[in-house]
Amino acid sequence: MKKLSILVCALSFLLLGTGFNQAPVITNAEDGKHQENLPNPHRHFIKEADFQRLKAQGYTKKEILKAAHIAKFADKKIDDVLKTYKQNDSSWDKTAAHYGLDMKKMKEKCQEKKEKFLEEHKEDVIENVAEYAGKTEAQIKAWADEGIPLRFIVGGAVMAKASNKDIEELIQMKKSGQSYHDIKKSLGLDKAKMHEEFKVLMGKIKEDIKD
Repeated sequence: MKKLSILVCALSFLLLGTGFNQAPVITNAEDGKHQENLPNPHRHFIKEADFQRLKAQGYTKKEILKAAHIAKFADKKIDDVLKTYKQNDSSWDKTAAHYGLDMKKMKEKCQEKKEKFLEEHKEDVIENVAEYAGKTEAQIKAWADEGIPLRFIVGGAVMAKASNKDIEELIQMKKSGQSYHDIKKSLGLDKAKMHEEFKVLMGKIKEDIKD
C-alpha cells in the first residue's frame, strides 16, 4: 500500500502541472484505504470530508492542494495554513516562509523523490510505457539511457496519447531543449483528456508494482 501511495505521488505531478506547486506529497489520510479513482489525488492525502468542507468555505481545489502540501511539510493543520495564506496576501512563498520552509527546496526534494521512485521501478515503468505508447521496451530504455528522465518519458507518453501524436516526436522536442511544460503548452492539451490518459497509464503501472 505504501508503494502505491508513493507511486501516485511520483506520477501525479506529471498531470497536475508545475512542479511542487501542484504536486503535493501524498499520505494515507484515509486510514490506508486504496482509492481507485486515481486522477483525484487529493483523496490520497486529505480526507474527502475535509476537502469538501474547505471547498464550501470558498477555497479552490488548487489552494487546498497547495495548503495540504505545506501542512504536511510543516506538520500543521491545513486550516491554519490556509488562514496564514490569506493573511499573507494569498502568497504561497510568504506562507511557506512563515513556517520556515523554502518553496524552491521543497520542490527540488519532491522532484528527487519522484525520480528516485521511478528509477527503483524502472523495469515496470519502461514495460508499461512501451505497451501504452506502442513502442518496444528497447526504444524506451534507449531514451532513458540517453538521459531523458523517466518522469518525462511517462509524462510524454500521456501527452502523446492525449494529442494523438507519436511519443518519439515529443522526445525529439525534449532533446531540442524544450521543457515538459513548454511542450504541454504548445500542444494545447485538454485537461480532461490528460486526466483520462493519465488514469489508464498509471493504472497499468500500479497493477504491475502491486503484483
